[in-house]
Amino acid sequence: MKGFIEDRLMELSRLYPGWEKKTIWEYFEVSSARYPDREFVGAESRESFTYEETRLWAVCVAKGFLAMGVKSGDHVAVQIENCPEQIFVMLALNAIGAVRVPVNTGLSARELEFVLKQSDANYLVTGCKIQLTGENTQLLKAVIMPGASFSFNIPYIEWNDFLEKGNQTEFLPCKGETAADQVCDIIYTSGSTKAPKGVMLTHDMLMRSAYASCLNRGFEIGRRIFVPLPLFHVYGYVEGLLAAIIAGGTIFLRQGKFAAEPVLDYMEKVRANDILSVPSQMITLIRFLKEKPRKFPELHAVYCSASICPAWVWTGIRESFEVDDVITGYGMTEVCGASLQTSPSDGDEILCSRVGKLLPGGCAGETALGGHEIEYLVVDQKTGKPCAAEEIGELWCRGLVVTRGYYNRPEANKRVFTADGWFKTGDSGYFDKDGYLVMAGRIDDMYKINGENVSPKFLEDVLGNCPQIQSVEVVGVPDEKHGHIGMAFLQLREDTAENRLLAEEYSRMHLAKFQVPRYFIYMNGDDWPRTATGKVQTFRLKEMATEKKAEFEKR
Repeated sequence: MKGFIEDRLMELSRLYPGWEKKTIWEYFEVSSARYPDREFVGAESRESFTYEETRLWAVCVAKGFLAMGVKSGDHVAVQIENCPEQIFVMLALNAIGAVRVPVNTGLSARELEFVLKQSDANYLVTGCKIQLTGENTQLLKAVIMPGASFSFNIPYIEWNDFLEKGNQTEFLPCKGETAADQVCDIIYTSGSTKAPKGVMLTHDMLMRSAYASCLNRGFEIGRRIFVPLPLFHVYGYVEGLLAAIIAGGTIFLRQGKFAAEPVLDYMEKVRANDILSVPSQMITLIRFLKEKPRKFPELHAVYCSASICPAWVWTGIRESFEVDDVITGYGMTEVCGASLQTSPSDGDEILCSRVGKLLPGGCAGETALGGHEIEYLVVDQKTGKPCAAEEIGELWCRGLVVTRGYYNRPEANKRVFTADGWFKTGDSGYFDKDGYLVMAGRIDDMYKINGENVSPKFLEDVLGNCPQIQSVEVVGVPDEKHGHIGMAFLQLREDTAENRLLAEEYSRMHLAKFQVPRYFIYMNGDDWPRTATGKVQTFRLKEMATEKKAEFEKR
């Protein structure tokens, strides 16, 4: 693998002899000039667009924004499902120096208004049917795409009229190092543990992260990437869209409810080389392919991230898709996506217990070829001092791809940033002797039972190896007598009375007595509260667990 990465580093260094601070738009223009007739973006049931066609559409959209009065530095909220128009809008805002605020298409009216207010967005582009109360929307102007509608009267312009309005407007893109260091995206965290926060990211941060991912995944020029993930989160945005721009590749989008057969049909149709996914999606595909196998001769790699999976998932991926390159990673919106990844050649023993090592930064790094753009420190939370080797502590990081902070959240910024620039991730773990990160879970998720520390992540790892269990999440619930009690949410491969007994017996056999969850709650696939990227919303599970605890104790 080492030789493979070194060769790839040398290949990309010839393409990009030195890292230049450029905007996303400028990097797109480079690829557009090199590969004007190459397919850049395709979407299910929609036409595809070449690099040059995409560039022309993006310029048209940019001129529409300029005609509306959008200026460099203005905040524009974008609530659009995965489609080519979403990419046109993103590139257009990047080009004119405006700040994009991608918005989850599944937000309620209250949640949408929170994001609009908190982000100081004066403009909204939407393709959704939304309901606004009118509170804090008086200064909002909107662009309405086909299929969208409002239930509240605010100034808006229809999509075709918006494009027509820009015809007579001059297009003057923002360029240069200064522009590249400007914030281009305020991306809200997924809200898996608490209320979302707006993470400020620059052009240069995002492109550096995408570049490092291309190196690690061994992207050849023209890579074809299938992304059944929303582009309003950093995962699909950086690892899919921006990586495609770096490699002169093609990104294929899908929207709507994830279902195995249409997803696999589309993968076959577009001859995908890569698929970006989360564990819940992969489990769905594996189960389908076990019953109805099919071939994907042009598929090179599967990227599955967001949580650690048990061995049977990784084995199932390799067997079902007949691929050797299976990759997972660790990252956050605050570090522009995955800052640690496994290597394509890593075996299942690594994938089951590790989430990756530092990505090679190549010529995008601060140092010479092969440098890194981020560094990590494992810190004792009580003392603030570095931990000993392989001792669990809080993960801190700093570097060229780490956020400048949360927008309009000074108290949060004060809490998570040190005076010398370290960002406190809130995750705990350690790095092994080979440089791989071993996760111990979220610090906030740890709980105590009769004075004993319990790590939900440890319990999940143990129970995830039970043959009857497909998915597991553990939370601690306050308890007057014991401090906390453990509550395990389980989804079984086959939900039967016998399998429930076997799962609970497995926990008693493989865990210390104090670690065994007090109650087990059995879930169906659609019962899990998830973010748009497939992460389980832990805070929702804690709410559900508290309610269930009260019910159980009444019996």
